[in-house]
Amino acid sequence: MVTTEVILPSVALRPYVHHYWIMKTNDMSLSHIIMPVGNPKLIFHRKRPFDINGVANVKLKASIIGPYDKAIRINTSEDLEMITVFLMPYAAKMITGIPCYEFSNDNVDLEDLESVEFKELKARILEAETTESCIGMIEDFIIRQLTKTQDSPYLNPLMKVFNLMANNPEVRINELASAACLSERQFRRVFIDNVGMKPKQIQRIQRFHLATNEIIKSMPTNIDRVLYKYGYTDHSHFNREFHDIANISPTEYIAFLDSIRKQDIMSALRSYHAQE
Repeated sequence: MVTTEVILPSVALRPYVHHYWIMKTNDMSLSHIIMPVGNPKLIFHRKRPFDINGVANVKLKASIIGPYDKAIRINTSEDLEMITVFLMPYAAKMITGIPCYEFSNDNVDLEDLESVEFKELKARILEAETTESCIGMIEDFIIRQLTKTQDSPYLNPLMKVFNLMANNPEVRINELASAACLSERQFRRVFIDNVGMKPKQIQRIQRFHLATNEIIKSMPTNIDRVLYKYGYTDHSHFNREFHDIANISPTEYIAFLDSIRKQDIMSALRSYHAQE
């Protein structure tokens, strides 16, 4: 059995936290392909962590993850109880005080951060009685961190930038820089420092996420409508992108999704990837 829950943050934290995602499993094995979604995340495993790309690290029970540009494979044969904090794409540095490129494509143990506060949060989350109390602890922690690091002058400019990107994944860099009231050179530096990747990398992830999320939701037998809707020029273009990011073809991914649906855990996968 698997259960998932999506919880929205308090109003004060909505510029920084997209949502909280809770998953619990009992008496079942899981094997998933997790597509990149473009958000940095805080993850807490209150039971044994899952294996990532075939590598087991049972000590990695609390970590910060930067944006990924490749799909990852996770699997476990043990019960899970995990809390994932989906941060806004630009928010990791504002919360940690550390440039986000240091987490890009990486899963960093909170024990490895030079921060007593993060280590204390990890201990409290792992010892808490309920996931509900964990969410309260996480919210209090983020508010304290934001008070300490102080509001970034780039919060509002980057919010405008990501609103533009959400409405038009193909928007040009000079338009994004103009929306942020920065020169292109300044914009690229600020973006990488706060987001962890170049603007073009994030745009690529966002477009791929939109396309794969639609596939997850609708399970189409013909993907033509999906690929053209999100600006892929043809099947070759989409197939190359898919292979580069997921290391499988779109057809193979749809077959994987069909196997997941037969296990009755499709809702868990959909709730993880949905960023609406």
